Amino acid sequence: MSTVQSLVKGWCPDLFAPMQAADGLLVRIRPWFGRLSVVQAESVAELAQRFGNGVIELTNRANLQLRGFSPDGARAALQIAISEGLVCADPAHERRRALLVSPLAGLDPDCHEQTATCAGLLQDRILDADDLEALPGKFGFSVDGGGWFPVGALSADIMLQACPAGWKVVLGDAQSQPLAMEAAVAGAVSVALGCITLGSVGDGKVLRPSRTPEAGPQLLQQAGFQVCPREHTPLFRPPAVGSLPGQVFGLGAVMGRLTAEAFLECVHAVQDAGHDGFRVTPWRSLIVPEPIRDMQEFVTDAGDPRLRVQACIGPMGCVRAGADVGHAALFLAPEVPRGEVLHVSGCIKGCAHPGAASMTLIAQQGDYDVVCHGRTTDRPNWTHQTLVQVKTLLRTELKDFAS
Repeated sequence: MSTVQSLVKGWCPDLFAPMQAADGLLVRIRPWFGRLSVVQAESVAELAQRFGNGVIELTNRANLQLRGFSPDGARAALQIAISEGLVCADPAHERRRALLVSPLAGLDPDCHEQTATCAGLLQDRILDADDLEALPGKFGFSVDGGGWFPVGALSADIMLQACPAGWKVVLGDAQSQPLAMEAAVAGAVSVALGCITLGSVGDGKVLRPSRTPEAGPQLLQQAGFQVCPREHTPLFRPPAVGSLPGQVFGLGAVMGRLTAEAFLECVHAVQDAGHDGFRVTPWRSLIVPEPIRDMQEFVTDAGDPRLRVQACIGPMGCVRAGADVGHAALFLAPEVPRGEVLHVSGCIKGCAHPGAASMTLIAQQGDYDVVCHGRTTDRPNWTHQTLVQVKTLLRTELKDFAS
C-alpha cells in the first residue's frame, strides 16, 4: 500500500498523497456519487477532529477537504477511511474516482431517470480500465441528468449530458450525437484513453479538454463519433439551498467552510429524523432528506448574500495568499446582486472558484485587481482597487438578476 507522500503543486490531494499547506497537510475525501451514510459522515467528522484541525471544507468538486494533518495523522486516517468505505484500498482506483453526478438524481422527477444508473456504470468502467491509470487525480468526469440543476450545471473534462434522445459525450468545444446510455459510457472511456495517447505525442502530459477545449473535436473523431459543435448557452443555476425537488432540503456552507462540530450536528439531525445519509453538492451545500433549520454555521435561506461570495482559505492556510480574502468577501457580500457571484482570491491560482465569476478580485499587496465576468488569469478591468472602491464597482457594474 502506498505511504503518504508530499504532492507537487497542482496535484489533487487525497489521503494517499496529502498536500502541504500553511496549516499542515490537507487531504480530500470523495464521497461515492456524492453520497455519505450517517456512519461515514461521523467518521469524516472524527478524522477532522482527531487528526486534523477540525475544519471541513465542501469543495466545488463535491469533495470533503480536511486540513491540519500531520504525516502520521494522515497515515492513520487513511486506514480508518478505507475501513469505512470512504476511500479505495487501491490508490490507483482512488485517483480515478473524480466523478460528479447530478445531486438530485433519483429525487428530482425532471432529472433523467437513467442518471444514477449511468453514473454507476461509468464509474465501474473507469475503475476496470487499467489503461486509464495515467489519468491525473484532477481529470474529472460528470454525469449530468438535468432537472432542477439544468444540463450544463456540472463541468468536467469529459461529460455525459442527458438529452431528449439519450446521452451526449461532451468535451471542450464539441459534443457527440445522441447515444444510448451504454454507448455513451463506452465513448467516455474511449475518449479518456484518447486524452492519454494524444498527450503522449505532445508534451507527454495527459490532455485535459477542460483546459484545451479546442482538442474536443479531434478526440471525439478519434473515438468514432460524429462531431457536433457544443452548445454554449447562458446558464442560470437555481440555488442548492432551501427547499428542493424530491421533498429534500439544501444546507449551505458559507464559502464551503464548516467546523467538524457543525458537520456532526447535521449528521445527528439527519439520523434523529430517521434517515441513513445525505448528499454533497459541488455548490458547497449538503442535501438532507427533510428540512432542518437553525443549524449552527449552515445557511438555509437561498437569498442569503453570503452564498454569493467565494474565497480561498487565505494566509491562515496558504503561503501564497496576499490578504484575508474571506473577511473581504463577507464585507462585500451585501453588495453582490442576486444571481451574481463574487470571487475573492488570495492569488492568481483562483482555487476557490476556478471558473469565471461575475466579478473576480485578486489580492495585490493590500488592494485588489478586478476582473469583470472572468477568472483570475484574465486581464484585469481595474487594478489596485480598495475594498471601498470595489463596493462601488459592484453597485455599478453588476445587475440584480431578479430585477
